[in-house]
Amino acid sequence: MEYTVPPTQHFLDSIVIARDNRSSRSCSLQTLRNNVLVCKYWYNVGISFLYRHVVVLQSKQLFALARVVSNNHGLGEIILSLHLQCYISVSQMATVAMAADSILAATPNLTKFTLVPVMKRPRFLSHDHNHDHEFLRLVALTQNAPSRTTDLHIRINRTLKDTLNLMPAFTYLTTLHLVVIIVENDELPTENLHLAFLEELHITWYWYGRDMNAFSALADTLSLPSLRRLLLTSRALEDVMVFEPLLRKFGHSLHFVSLVRPYMNDRYNFYDFRRPLPLTPLLSMCPELRHLATDTCVPIRMPAHAHLTWVDLWAPRRILDPSEQSAVTLMPHEEKVKLPSLRGVRLLDMSLFPFSGARTPLLIPPDMVGSTESVIWSYSSLDLRHDPGLLYRKRTDDVDDVLAESLEHRL
Repeated sequence: MEYTVPPTQHFLDSIVIARDNRSSRSCSLQTLRNNVLVCKYWYNVGISFLYRHVVVLQSKQLFALARVVSNNHGLGEIILSLHLQCYISVSQMATVAMAADSILAATPNLTKFTLVPVMKRPRFLSHDHNHDHEFLRLVALTQNAPSRTTDLHIRINRTLKDTLNLMPAFTYLTTLHLVVIIVENDELPTENLHLAFLEELHITWYWYGRDMNAFSALADTLSLPSLRRLLLTSRALEDVMVFEPLLRKFGHSLHFVSLVRPYMNDRYNFYDFRRPLPLTPLLSMCPELRHLATDTCVPIRMPAHAHLTWVDLWAPRRILDPSEQSAVTLMPHEEKVKLPSLRGVRLLDMSLFPFSGARTPLLIPPDMVGSTESVIWSYSSLDLRHDPGLLYRKRTDDVDDVLAESLEHRL
């Protein structure tokens, strides 16, 4: 499979990085293919590395995989995870849904199925037409896909109520990312939705108008007894009342919370003038919180919290650079002492956000590097460097050295 990659290479779960990294993927996979053709012994060893974790970035590769596992049940038994993240045209929706279902029928040992449909929208159709909802409906009607899907990323364009009504079919979801577009007077969910195994809920919210009753509706209708990670990404987070219903409902069990306003280049609402998010009510509603990720461009004030272990702070690049006069200490010492369990504070380069998104702190945990270590990942679209207390896009060696050496002045 051309876009089947070992798990160590599919590190950042970002469609931008995945699609811009095809050259290195192809080279690595060609090496694997050559290895399995050396002899029968090498085939027996190497074939599991080639098919154990499958990532599909083109629909034609999905169809090829469906044919392969249908004709060779031994290969289907090797597959442990399938990540489907490809463009799907309107005419392909039914065939893609059926192909995915046939693969799941032939992969008895698969434990993780990630579905991230990227719909191609014809220009002549209205933007209000929600092909994502229609594709999800087709998937929900298949025999195997609903009960085998563990991770779902779906775009909801003014169909929040109808889309959530499809969710009971996906009984074993552990991760759900909703990209929601909603306007005033759109129908809100009213039926209770119980997802017994959901551990992570990520909501990216585009709202038009001032009616924010949708968050209250979600809090009233969702039952998520296993939820441990909540990620909210939206400009609407400027208003504390927006996310309060969700935190009040689920905060008692959360170990990770991300609250990020990523729109730094909004010409009418410049990032530099945004006030810090209200952390006192947030932490009071999350007594078991271990890891907090939020954004700031000014020093933050922390309430006392017994269990908070890590704090990730998204910040504009110029604040990370000490050669700029705007460089500031974003978390002063007097704030850290309020957190007796704190192991560290890390700064995240906000220019990374379009590439790796709100899950960056989970994909690259703050304790991944030791106190004297550095790790660099190179992609065609960017170089990513992780120093102790700092994760950022690598530009020039001179700038990198300045950023790394001056960390003590910013934390």
